Amino acid sequence: MEALLVLHKLFRQEMSISRSDLISMLMINLDERILTLDLEADRQEFAAAAGPAGSAAAGPTVAGSAAAGSAAAGPATAAAAGPENASVSATAHLLIRRLIDTKWIETEYRMDSFEEDITLPDYTVKLLDLFVSLTSDEAREYNSYVYATYSALKTADAERNDYLYNALVTAYNNTTRLIDELKTLHNNIRRHHQALNDFATANDVLKGHFDIYKTLIMDRIYHPLKTLDSVPRFKAPILRILADWLSDLPLRQMMSDQAIQRGKFSAPEEAMEDILRKISNIMDLYEGMDAMLEQIDRKNTAYTRSSIEKMRYLLNTDRSIKGKLVDLLTDIARNPVHAAKILGFDSCINLYRQGFVDEKSLYTRTDRSALREGVPLKIAEFGETFGDSQVQGFIHRARLIYTSQNALKYIEELMAGRVVLSSPEIKLSNDHDFILLMLATLRSGDRNLFYRVEFLEGTLESGGYRIPNMRFVRKEVKAHVG
Repeated sequence: MEALLVLHKLFRQEMSISRSDLISMLMINLDERILTLDLEADRQEFAAAAGPAGSAAAGPTVAGSAAAGSAAAGPATAAAAGPENASVSATAHLLIRRLIDTKWIETEYRMDSFEEDITLPDYTVKLLDLFVSLTSDEAREYNSYVYATYSALKTADAERNDYLYNALVTAYNNTTRLIDELKTLHNNIRRHHQALNDFATANDVLKGHFDIYKTLIMDRIYHPLKTLDSVPRFKAPILRILADWLSDLPLRQMMSDQAIQRGKFSAPEEAMEDILRKISNIMDLYEGMDAMLEQIDRKNTAYTRSSIEKMRYLLNTDRSIKGKLVDLLTDIARNPVHAAKILGFDSCINLYRQGFVDEKSLYTRTDRSALREGVPLKIAEFGETFGDSQVQGFIHRARLIYTSQNALKYIEELMAGRVVLSSPEIKLSNDHDFILLMLATLRSGDRNLFYRVEFLEGTLESGGYRIPNMRFVRKEVKAHVG
């Protein structure tokens, strides 16, 4: 295993790895460990596999390996003399042969010489990366998946060049990784929540919260999701670009041609189906991402509350020997008669409580009185010119005018058969239109409406009124396109 980690380090540093360089690295990094390895079974296995001819050619197993190591290890190995270094070189050669035999590495000769190069199959690179990530103590940084998705889609939508399909694939992969990241975050919060049961002191709770949970979870993943890489911040433009691509058939045909040129598909129908599937999956995942973030928020709130309660409990409860003695002596002082029964004290030992009076002891006790129901206040009169009948009449007329049906009818008239209605297209002429627009916007969360509201960045003015930059989109569009 340590030899594999050395191989990974050399792979990251060099473009091509020679056999002599690998032997030198093994001897340098595993000098002390190699001397303690028990590889006699491996030596016998190789000797048996070589047979009599191999034994004659290679000599004794250890000595033959040492001789081969001295010949092939280069100047670094040749400079090391003595039986100890010979044993180290032989073991390094044996480790390399073992890695070759178990298909971890492969060898090939260089074109201009007989020197061997070490090559790593693709599965070896993947497994070595996994081993290094498991053995490394460094915390993994959070990748800005949301912004990366938005940036790729925005650039491709603005340029409309030969990278449309690549941008879609990048957005799809980033969205999939983001979902995995959110699920991992949700499970990690639960794991830290369960770890609170194992903490025995308040210091353990503080260390687990600030040194581990806050550093690895809050600062690296949760905080970016709420600020820099916020899903609500980039969700609306991402969905808008994808909706435009769904309704643009020539653009999707261009993406299909790009996918076929890159060898992804052989038929246009397969490419078009994959493009529609990726776009729909991205939109569906972002539509349901708010619910996932709400679950994470609830999980984080529950963990924080449990952490505070655990710390309060540990602070108020001293479970040490000192705390138990204090509780025992306090109980004896309150019940001196039971002192002899509890501790077997003689009559010469007297226990009593001691107290003193200081500036904090002198206070006036608060007179707590029961709450009584008082006399209700009278409603102020409006005067003769504006009585109760006028107030009730105004409220009645307002309820008749500003109803939900009138607000929906007003939006239907503004859209006039359109699929999307943007804020720059809305012209407000009076307070009546402004109030109806507010009512229609506030009702956007109802499921039985024919539209949904997407809020964009900033505000704008319309007829002297300042309204948000938003879009009214008919819900039937998505079902029609699918």
